[in-house]
Amino acid sequence: MRNCSGLLFAVGLCCLWVSPAAAEASAESIQVAQPASPPAQPSGWQFTAGPYLWMAGLKGDMGVVEEVEPVAVDLSFIDILGALKFAAMGTFEARNGRFVGTADLMYLSMGASDDIEIREVDFLDVELDSKTFITTLTAGYRAVDQDRLSLDVFAGGRINSMKTSLDLDGPQRSFSGSRTETWLDPVVGLRFKSRLGQRWSLETYGDIGGFGVGSHRTWQLHGLVQYDLSSRWALSAGWRHLKIDYEDNGFVFDAAMDGPILGAIYRF
Repeated sequence: MRNCSGLLFAVGLCCLWVSPAAAEASAESIQVAQPASPPAQPSGWQFTAGPYLWMAGLKGDMGVVEEVEPVAVDLSFIDILGALKFAAMGTFEARNGRFVGTADLMYLSMGASDDIEIREVDFLDVELDSKTFITTLTAGYRAVDQDRLSLDVFAGGRINSMKTSLDLDGPQRSFSGSRTETWLDPVVGLRFKSRLGQRWSLETYGDIGGFGVGSHRTWQLHGLVQYDLSSRWALSAGWRHLKIDYEDNGFVFDAAMDGPILGAIYRF
């Protein structure tokens, strides 16, 4: 009987010594079994910027004074490339929460004499020199913000600054004139983004404006497919169309630019 009591006492001591270790191991196993927390969503300001190449043609009417009819321009991208003097294009975007701000800038300087229709019979030859600066600035709200879908609503303005010079020659008459116009078009727009996979995504953007404040009417539409090279760099390709219908005291720019677009994007 005395031996049994000693044995029970020894077993009890072993249980007291083992129990804390067993409890700790059990707690660790429970912690390991818990699912990992989802990754934190980006917070604070996020920025993207990058250049692009818009391989657009130009088709429409351009004029400088009321006394001379506007000329009709029909230039392909190859024509513009041959007449190009200088070009710069780029985009910038800032986002914080549901706020989105964008800026798109384009400057184009060219001189052309071919593929221009002269409407007045007095003239036979034409030289057109054009400098175009267009920037669209918007502020927007992300109305839909899901894992693979987003919808942004924008309002802002498109600043247009153009200098057009025309030289017309004929056997009996000649004309040389230059005019610079700068105006602001209010615009409203929508942008839809959808992820197509781990690296691919689709973007569609459209805006409309002018409303007689600057242009009679202006609108643009583009669709892009984007491929993420890394968490910071991406490439995009698509198609863009921009229409501007502006006229003031003989100055006319009623034309559309249309063509494929390639770009690079850097996130920071």
